[in-house]
Amino acid sequence: MLVWFDALTAKQARIASVLALEGEGRGYRFIVTCRKYDYVINVLKMYGVNGYCEGEHGEDVRSKLVNGLSRSLKLINVVDDFNVHISLTSPDAFRVAFGLGKPSIALTDTAHAFHVNKLTLPLADRVIAPIAIPKRKLMTYIPHGEEGKVKFFNGVFEVMWVYRFKPNWSEVEQLGLRNGDKYVVFRFEESKAAYYKYSEQSRIAVKAIRFLLKQGFKVIVFPRYDDQRELVASKFNRELSNGNVIIPSKPVDGLQLAYFSSLVITGGSTFAVEAALLGVPSISYFPSTYYTDKYVIKAGAPLIRVKPSRLISSIRKAMEIGKVGLIKDLEDPTGLILNEADALANEHRG
Repeated sequence: MLVWFDALTAKQARIASVLALEGEGRGYRFIVTCRKYDYVINVLKMYGVNGYCEGEHGEDVRSKLVNGLSRSLKLINVVDDFNVHISLTSPDAFRVAFGLGKPSIALTDTAHAFHVNKLTLPLADRVIAPIAIPKRKLMTYIPHGEEGKVKFFNGVFEVMWVYRFKPNWSEVEQLGLRNGDKYVVFRFEESKAAYYKYSEQSRIAVKAIRFLLKQGFKVIVFPRYDDQRELVASKFNRELSNGNVIIPSKPVDGLQLAYFSSLVITGGSTFAVEAALLGVPSISYFPSTYYTDKYVIKAGAPLIRVKPSRLISSIRKAMEIGKVGLIKDLEDPTGLILNEADALANEHRG
């Protein structure tokens, strides 16, 4: 069986990598495609998984459409004759799979992502989601009579790699940090996603980084876009020079950085969930609802969800929590996804 996974973000690259490596043990073959965006290809390389990168991320409505359609045309020639397509709701890949008459599995944990859900979930043969996502939210995208294609699991996708994680200090050391250094990892918001409608986060990010520096922390910063990188360079030129603010210039495993850090802060959700599952205090200042965040908080993870305007006060609160150890006993969906892929391939052959 040949499974095609299209990975558009670093998180999706981790999902693809775990599935590919576990699938190999079952005798499945995987082809993983990706997009030239963020840290996607670096994550695949970290797991030893080959990725075929085609196309780029659009920054406005028109470029998203043009780039997506162009990328779909290129993908047709890359993926060839696969049996099943899997992605975390990639419109580019769903267009190809549907057009070629191939079955698709949609992984989703973002009920708020209206645009991609509207384009992909109606076309999916299976939809796999964490139980934290309210069923009514997903059913708005599912055609009447197809409710049975939705499968829930009692965990989050991040469990797939967090439960397989092994600490390695050398990953942190390559950034010039020494054992005993106190540092915080700061991840900027996904400001150019179709669902992102907020504009004040970058100013708040600068304020938070300044506060952390005053508390004696080094700050490792992960910008998502060039304008965010330029903002950090303009506001923290001296700190970049003396090593108190670090923007990694080469690939580094964010999970390793999170594990040894004092705190993780992100304008999204994934990085905070990963760190919190490892037991590291984490803050997500994404200004909308993430159902999976509420779920892991209830499971005992040291995760704080906060409005951007309350970020500074939340940093103080997070420092009081401290590390709590690995959050256990959540369901790993890897087996469910591979089993559904196998079942779909057999149905399609029949």
